[in-house]
Amino acid sequence: MVKTIMKILYLLLLAVTLAYSLTFSQNYVAGYYPNWLLGTLPPQNIKYENLTHVIHAFAWPTSSGSIEMYSGMPSSQLIQSVHNAGKKIVLAFGGWGQSAGFAPMAADSTARANFINNVVQLFHQHGYDGIDLDWEYPSNVTEGKNLTKLVKELRERFDIENPEWTISMAVGAGSWSGQYIEYQILKDYVEWIGVMTYDFHGSWTSHAGHNSPLYHPSNCPDGSCDSGVKYLINTRQVPKNKVLMGIPFYGREFNASGLYQPRTGNTADLSYNATLTRINSGTWEYYWDDFSRVPYLLNNEHTKFVTYESPQSIVEKCSYALSNGLKGVMMWALGQDVVGGDQPLLEAVGRGMGLVTSVETSEQTVLDFYLFENYPNPFNPSTNIKFLVPETSFVTLTVYDVLGREVAVLVNEIKPAGTYEVTFDATSLSSGVYTYVLSSENFFQSKKMLLLK
Repeated sequence: MVKTIMKILYLLLLAVTLAYSLTFSQNYVAGYYPNWLLGTLPPQNIKYENLTHVIHAFAWPTSSGSIEMYSGMPSSQLIQSVHNAGKKIVLAFGGWGQSAGFAPMAADSTARANFINNVVQLFHQHGYDGIDLDWEYPSNVTEGKNLTKLVKELRERFDIENPEWTISMAVGAGSWSGQYIEYQILKDYVEWIGVMTYDFHGSWTSHAGHNSPLYHPSNCPDGSCDSGVKYLINTRQVPKNKVLMGIPFYGREFNASGLYQPRTGNTADLSYNATLTRINSGTWEYYWDDFSRVPYLLNNEHTKFVTYESPQSIVEKCSYALSNGLKGVMMWALGQDVVGGDQPLLEAVGRGMGLVTSVETSEQTVLDFYLFENYPNPFNPSTNIKFLVPETSFVTLTVYDVLGREVAVLVNEIKPAGTYEVTFDATSLSSGVYTYVLSSENFFQSKKMLLLK
């Protein structure tokens, strides 16, 4: 009898775990790989298990339809490395500063045909799996219509040459940049539309603020990930399953005394590894914005403000993407989070999106934090979760359901060094697999547990 019950429990766990995997299998995780980061993150060092697509940046069109690109592109080493990992690689065209050729090329039928011929030849020769159009930005109705012509003609030619080749787009997170884009037509021709839900604050705003807040307060009109996604879905009628939400692997430093305070002088972009240097210096204070769901730093003198992403904020962004039925997430840019041999932000994305379900730790990112297996497991209706904190740290312990939705926050506070144990009461929840996540500034670990009722 006991063996029969255990067998039933095992089969149930197997079935639920399979359902968990299938839930996430349809999602895309696309990371931009700027060619200038080859030295920082060689292709063989990319942690591909956390990705479905690599977006190679950038090439760009000329007014006549010829193609130019950065030195060293295409990179056969990168393309082969991506394919050897079983992932897809698409070539990004445009970007900020390289989009001037789009308007004259797209306006001329001969130039469009020349561009498309050159793209097809390039793809056949080097093995790219698709094109990512990052035209920043169509500036009038005519340019928007010409973008539509270009995408339609690309799709028609791709269907002849290789129907598996994809078309995707990177777009801004609001009406200023997207007002002339014919989303209602383009949605039928593209694999995904990546919304750049970052750069909400910078040198163009009068005050310091978050680079990529998940939500924004009503008295801050600069926007958020949530408003950018809803602009595409609700205002422009882009289907949820065509939207990738952008996640930045960089932050920004302001001369300001605090969040939403006036800024002076220039702002500076900061990669995640540069932000960690500030955190580890001991001269900065950590804060968590519980409304916008992102961290920030103030120096001890309260003259400088840093906005950035941490593994915790990234997991919450992934949870948002999953719970809102989005196609997935995209990141700018791979290589900006390299810390020793680790890529902590990329690894947080992989776990948050369900691509990776096991955690390997290292000295660079883990310190001596540890998340223990919960007990009992399986459980009903409660289980105990134990964790170790090596030094005084802001720690969060969160439980997510199989769809990545947050169901409980068990810890969200500064903890002195020590071992802690909390009880998770799941009386009101349904049977299934749940994930519990322990995170701090440079640590992230997750484990699974099974509720059986």
